Amino acid sequence: MSNCSNLRTVNLSDNRSITAAGIRSIPPLLQPGSCSLQLIVLDNINFGDNGAIALADGLRGNKSLSRLFFAPTSAGVTDVGWSALSKLLCDTSSINNTYLSNHTLEWVGDFYDMSGTPPDIGHYLAWNKDQRIDAAICKILKTHDHFDMKPFFQWKLKFLPLMVAWFDRAQGIESEQSLDSRKLSSMYDFVRGMPMLIQSKEKTRQRSRKRRLDGEAKLCYA
Repeated sequence: MSNCSNLRTVNLSDNRSITAAGIRSIPPLLQPGSCSLQLIVLDNINFGDNGAIALADGLRGNKSLSRLFFAPTSAGVTDVGWSALSKLLCDTSSINNTYLSNHTLEWVGDFYDMSGTPPDIGHYLAWNKDQRIDAAICKILKTHDHFDMKPFFQWKLKFLPLMVAWFDRAQGIESEQSLDSRKLSSMYDFVRGMPMLIQSKEKTRQRSRKRRLDGEAKLCYA
């Protein structure tokens, strides 16, 4: 089954012999380059937190699965398992990890409604589903109040236009006033954090201007 590139759905519902150990056989099917699964149904299977963690681990990097159906009560998933699924959808440990989170899943929980799904997961799934916005950008803006500019210093001043373009893509996620404020704040933090580079470029411009003026003076007296 792991070589079946056309497989779109796996339904293991009502198979009570399946436990967390059995769920661990599913992640290999979720890896990019193998099956292009879009739907997994696990109703009436008590896979518990270990099964939820295995699913979360298997879905890292997956860009095909959009729906994961299971009844939260019968599945035996507690805060531990939900936490793993939440981190899969939006890892807030760093901006880069948020960007690398899963932005493909649109439904996790009961087939009929997600009333048993924690609210934070519900928000992440809604952002993934909303085609009007970039889910990764939305999650970064919503979960990171301050952007650490240090990782981008290696780009030097080439990073500034990229930053402006990134905020332009975020239009519609927050108010225009809020986005402008955050953009200016980020630009200020970036420039303030690398004053030596700015000073160096200014000194280079001053030396270049001095050489040009000296050259013009020599021509005048030649």
